[in-house]
Amino acid sequence: MTSLIRSYGKGLTALFLALTAAWIVLLIVLPQLRMIERAFTFTDHGGEAATLAQTIDRHYTRLFAIDTDLRDLTARKEAAGAPAPAPAAPSLVPSPSLAPSPSLTPSPRLVPSPAAPSPSMTPSPGLVPSPGMAPSAASGPSPEELDRRIAELEAEKAELQQKLAVLEEEERSNDAETGFNESYSLKNFTDMSEIHLKIFISTLFYALCVTVLAFLVCYPVAYAVASTRNANKLAFLMLGLVIPYAINELLRIFSWVMILEKQGILNGLFDALGLIDMGAGEGLRFVASNGAVFTVMVYAYVLFMVFPIYNTIDTLDRNQIEAARDLGASIWRIHWRVVLPHAKPGIAVGAIMTFMLSAGSIAVPEIVGRGLHPDWFSQVIYRRFFEADSWNQGAAYSLALLVACLVFILVNMAVFRVGIRDIAK
Repeated sequence: MTSLIRSYGKGLTALFLALTAAWIVLLIVLPQLRMIERAFTFTDHGGEAATLAQTIDRHYTRLFAIDTDLRDLTARKEAAGAPAPAPAAPSLVPSPSLAPSPSLTPSPRLVPSPAAPSPSMTPSPGLVPSPGMAPSAASGPSPEELDRRIAELEAEKAELQQKLAVLEEEERSNDAETGFNESYSLKNFTDMSEIHLKIFISTLFYALCVTVLAFLVCYPVAYAVASTRNANKLAFLMLGLVIPYAINELLRIFSWVMILEKQGILNGLFDALGLIDMGAGEGLRFVASNGAVFTVMVYAYVLFMVFPIYNTIDTLDRNQIEAARDLGASIWRIHWRVVLPHAKPGIAVGAIMTFMLSAGSIAVPEIVGRGLHPDWFSQVIYRRFFEADSWNQGAAYSLALLVACLVFILVNMAVFRVGIRDIAK
């Protein structure tokens, strides 16, 4: 505080502190308090509205099953070399908010039917293509049978969408006439469906995978940059790390989509090498797995891992490395006994930042292979808020993810045996 006053004077220091306090209160404290309040507020729809809600849930569950089957049948038809069927006419969808996306969990309600397949799981081993590849057309129904089944499913989907439009309008009218009761409860958490719970646990595992991959990629890079003595080489390496981030994150994500798509650059390279024939419909469906999502996330968040590690390794006394070499230590032992212990605070910071960014990312899993890989919990939260119009449950899901991230931070600090002061350095 004294140094701030000496450097900037009492007026500017007071202004800086006031703006900081306003930022913390308005953008952090108040939104979090509001989210916690809504997370514990349960809206009880009684009477006829409850019956309508159950009927709507069943229809949305069936819609999800139809969308899953349509994706599988379309993939099989593409593998057989036939053109994909045209999507259902948009005129049958009463409202954009009512049209379920194939990649999304269809039900905006709390608990889907037990028969509902999990979007985080492979719905049917006989229909779904293996991750990253186009399905095989060696066996299965004929193209005529596939066309007939697709047409039947499209007709049933259109009929369900029309029924849902009527039922949801009736539900809104009931709410306006009879109202609903709100009370503080844990039901927004305890009513989390089995599907959403599986997605929640899977997302934490996925984010951990991204964090480990980012460390494996970034540690050698950080060590190489920190060990460089040539100023020009150091500037070149740092510039190579920073330049990609001059491009908007969405553009970086879409560039990877252009690379990994079935008709993308990577398959074009394989076609040029004669490994596949894109003209015959061949090509690897890289975006149809979480591997593509992991790759894009590691690329998107690489700086959040590499710079904390670089900053700590850069403070390491090089004499310790030279002494270890003189004593006959191998390169692996030098890193295990000298470099890694010194870099623990940087690794902890990088792991925390990468994990939290990955667990909360909505852009990457939504854009890369949308509908072709298991859902992430961030997508479920987005739908709770903006598609299902269930803000209370969306707040509960957000709070659950926040608590999971805080637990990860504490576990991470315990594993690396670092404290707040070590991380702050």
